[in-house]
Amino acid sequence: MKYIRLIFIVFLCVCGSHISAQVSPQDTALVKNFRLNFAIPDMPAFKIMGTNPSNILRPSSPKAVAAMVSDFGKGGQVILPSSFAAEIAPYILLKSNSLTLSEYDKNSALYSLRFSIGTQRDPENDITTNLALGARMTLIDEGDLKNDKQYRQQLFDILAEKVAAKDALQLQYLRQNNLTAVEVASNPGLLQQQEDYINQQIRRDFDASIDSLNTAYKEQNWNKKKLDVAVAVLGTSPDSLAKDTKFSKFSIWATYGTPLGQHGQLLLGWNFNYVSGDIEGSDDYTTNSITTRVYGGENKYKGFLELQYERDENLGANMYFANLGGEFLIMDGVWGNVSAGLERNWTDNESHFASNFDIKFTIPEKLKLFK
Repeated sequence: MKYIRLIFIVFLCVCGSHISAQVSPQDTALVKNFRLNFAIPDMPAFKIMGTNPSNILRPSSPKAVAAMVSDFGKGGQVILPSSFAAEIAPYILLKSNSLTLSEYDKNSALYSLRFSIGTQRDPENDITTNLALGARMTLIDEGDLKNDKQYRQQLFDILAEKVAAKDALQLQYLRQNNLTAVEVASNPGLLQQQEDYINQQIRRDFDASIDSLNTAYKEQNWNKKKLDVAVAVLGTSPDSLAKDTKFSKFSIWATYGTPLGQHGQLLLGWNFNYVSGDIEGSDDYTTNSITTRVYGGENKYKGFLELQYERDENLGANMYFANLGGEFLIMDGVWGNVSAGLERNWTDNESHFASNFDIKFTIPEKLKLFK
């Protein structure tokens, strides 16, 4: 009776493997396993706080969770960052353990919806607090591997080879040790030994194949076409605990990115701001800006040149901003962004220097993988 039960278990395992092979990988593969270490974009709730004269909102593929910090300096000294923001893609995050590629395909724009929250202490008095809320959606994203059916097929081919290799290694283990599948299935110790044997033989080669595929994908797709739209609202409080917060600003962004060869990318951005005069004791006013940024380099390290025109109705002035910077991968899931530029009020012939350093975080690419 005992052997009949074991044979039945083995039979079910074999049948289960066969049935699962008939199911499309798109229907079972989870979106959370399709995460690549592309640059982390700016966040609307961070951008509206005005930590940098640049008004362009960097587009990128949706990430379940991301965060960024800035403003590390005060009076020539390094201090704890006074600006912080976090962004989540709620539909991707909440359905992390069940969202499949086929589901994602049906509503990829909806799943790209992200919400952000940001806070900022006034560096002058460390009391006044800004609190920001933002939302963003990606309408075009040709560099998102979750949408790339060719990449998927290449990956599933590797995984199919891995399954076949595991089956072959299982038979090899049984022959080398003069064992049967029933004997191994009935002995937890032997079952573990078999699993260890298979993993030792197979993990290095196939993980290296997947890493190689992902590395090539990132280098070929970091600069693909993208279109992001976003909105944010900013409140200002005279209290460090954000009491009596009053509306102070509303912003809209649209940014389009397109490749310039294999190693370049062009961004075109528009930004509109409606600013309440209550905080400043003046009339309400608006600003409009158009920005172009050109990147050159590769996924991990790239530099950029940026030119911006802004019309500030409050000052009745035409503002120009020229900016140079770089974006670089510090470690898996951590990116740095540094820039320096010259902002000029062409109407009043006034100029000033501006520099910026941000650190951005997201879930590491390696913190998952196909088991």
